[in-house]
Amino acid sequence: MNFSEDYYKILGIDKNSDEKEIKKSYYKLSKKYHPDLNKDCDKSIFLKISESYSILTDKSKKEEYDIKSKWGKNYDERTEMLEYEFDNIANGWDEDKLTDFKKKEALNIVIHVGESFNGSVEYERWVVCKSCKGTGKDLKSKIEIKDAKGNIKFFEAEDGCDFCDGTGKDEWDNECVFCFGQGKAGSKECQTCKGEKRILGKQKLSGIDFDKDFKELKVEFMGNFSKDAPGKVGHLWLIRKI
Repeated sequence: MNFSEDYYKILGIDKNSDEKEIKKSYYKLSKKYHPDLNKDCDKSIFLKISESYSILTDKSKKEEYDIKSKWGKNYDERTEMLEYEFDNIANGWDEDKLTDFKKKEALNIVIHVGESFNGSVEYERWVVCKSCKGTGKDLKSKIEIKDAKGNIKFFEAEDGCDFCDGTGKDEWDNECVFCFGQGKAGSKECQTCKGEKRILGKQKLSGIDFDKDFKELKVEFMGNFSKDAPGKVGHLWLIRKI
């Protein structure tokens, strides 16, 4: 189960869809993207569709996904924060902590500060890769798109996504799950972020007013940028040690 995947969007359904609606959407998409029925389709598309279906039709897995994934029906931002607390990372990430972060796709960052906190922190956070503009693709590469008649068109990467034909939307007018609505994505991996869509950088903040009468402070939009939702960014939480 991948909590960073939006299984509902992949199947083109909303979070309140019942099992019957989930199955209906799955069968419809299978006819279009199953490799045995359409050899021109990328197999990874059908694998995502199948994974989404298997999770959302399994009661226990669906319940876990709905609670722990930011795309879930019952997701609570504070649950994510409490599940991923760590000490002031101005001291640096160790390898296990970094691997764990990538796996969990946590957006919020928690830093514990003492009574002598002077309003300044330095920490590491994921920010959007400027080289690929958050697509994870090499925007200088070329892509080819085959239309319904079998004609092949060549585009510069910045001109169009090979899945939505540069529209940023799928056939149901939902945001394209491959270019995330940007309408453009190259055919090769970005050499700067290696396909991660983000890079890990250092952040310095000063002049933070943290009233001594409060135990926690939320600094909005100073957490990690999401890998899978363009523009979505977590928050920085300062927790005062007692």
